[in-house]
Amino acid sequence: MTIGASLFWRRSFDINRSGITRISTRKNAESNERRLNLPILTKLISGRFDLPKLTRAIFIFSIFSIFFLLLYQSYQQYQSWSQNEVSQYLLPPHQSINYFIFYAIARFFAPYLISLAVAILFLFSAKALNKKYQERFFKPEEPYFGALAIFLVSHPGWIFYSALLIIIYLITHIVALARNYADSNADRRGKETLSYRISMYYLWIPAAIFVIIIQRWLELLPLWSLLKI
Repeated sequence: MTIGASLFWRRSFDINRSGITRISTRKNAESNERRLNLPILTKLISGRFDLPKLTRAIFIFSIFSIFFLLLYQSYQQYQSWSQNEVSQYLLPPHQSINYFIFYAIARFFAPYLISLAVAILFLFSAKALNKKYQERFFKPEEPYFGALAIFLVSHPGWIFYSALLIIIYLITHIVALARNYADSNADRRGKETLSYRISMYYLWIPAAIFVIIIQRWLELLPLWSLLKI
């Protein structure tokens, strides 16, 4: 997650389709985008890597890392049961190994298998939609941000994560509409106007980190228990 969160700062604040884009407009003049840049060091780092390939590699690495940890956690559970006078009867030779495999899948793997399926569905849907509309909605690496976030929050965390993104988007959209309305009034007075567009570019990873941090409190909610496997 530290690597994923650092990507939040890997791009300069070029906010065209990656935040609230502010476009200066004047009568009888071409539109000019206002951009806020990060320090030169960040721009140099960004230039050394192909960000879409890097985010894809991080996404794949995260999948293998999480499932390796889940295998290790299952191994620890097996060892714990084998050393207990009662639970050892749930393991071979007293019980078929299938019982423990089913337990490990349901207990450890299922939440991440579900979130992985949702993440892959989001990834391919977002890329197909973006390709159809010539990258109008997402930057090339952005679908991997979303897929990584969905996978890491697991199930049912991805449902709360999606709800959080919708709430943030609606609030930001309302603010942007208010600013556009204010700027339209300024345009009538012959002043410079700004048009605001919304994107989730800088929200995918931070929102996921926030959901992971508050997960211990989310688990106390009846809805969480209802959605949990």
